[in-house]
Order: sequence, then C-alpha cells, then structure tokens
Amino acid sequence: MVNYLAPIDLEDEHLSKGVIEKAVQMATGVDGAQIYLMTVIPGIVAGIDQRYAIRGEMHGSTEYPLQEWKDEAAKQLQIIADKQVPKKLQAGVVVENGTVYREVVEAAKDLNIDHIVMGAHRPSLADYLLGPNSARVARHAGCSVTVVRE
Repeated sequence: MVNYLAPIDLEDEHLSKGVIEKAVQMATGVDGAQIYLMTVIPGIVAGIDQRYAIRGEMHGSTEYPLQEWKDEAAKQLQIIADKQVPKKLQAGVVVENGTVYREVVEAAKDLNIDHIVMGAHRPSLADYLLGPNSARVARHAGCSVTVVRE
C-alpha cells in the first residue's frame, strides 16, 4: 500500500486542483494507493490577542470557533475529494491547525505517508530568505515530496 498526502489551500482553487491532479496521476495504477487530502488552518501568532487577529480590528471578537472552522474545512475537502479523487483512491481528509509545514510533516508521520504532493507559488525574495512551506516540508519530511508549481 502506498499512502499519498495532498495538502491544499482551500483559498487557492487553481493550485489545489493541480496538486490533486498530480496526486491522482501518481497514485493511479499503484496497487493499494490511497490519497489523503489535507488543509491547515493557520494558528494565531503568539503574543497577539486572538480577538485582534481574528477580526483585524481594535474591538475584536472573543470567539475563536476553531472546531467549527475545522468541521467546515473537512466538509469542503470531502466535496473536493468526491469531485476530483476517484473513490477507490480516497483515504480521507485531514484538517489541522497551526504552522503549515509543521502540521504537514506531523500528519505525514501519523498517517504513515509515503509521498507528499503539495503546491508552491512562484518564489519571491522573502521566500528565498525565509523558506516557503513546500521547501520546509521537503527538508523535514521523512518521505518523498513532489512540489507542483502554479
């Protein structure tokens, strides 16, 4: 059995579609292949009052309905999976909260993933200095990583 993990950004439909297409292409014909779709809800930056981070205004909101957001993201991922991933390749959906690259690497360990297929935007100068999520995943993952460009 070969397990694939396809982390996607629900806000970037075009790149996400390319990532899923690549994962399906790679898994098709592989005996026992399974694809997990994943998304990460970014964590609140330490030291910032969550009310301000959530609403982006001075008065903020004391609500941080993380479980509702995770449930909604899981529903969206399942809809995408049903449209773009053949049933025989569907392993499930994963929604985590935190730093994208850390959550992807941890999910890959937890799910015994053999191959991660993820997207990358065109690098900017800041990406060369800080390292984009895909580069960090490639450095820290304990499995192969394929990066799909937009």
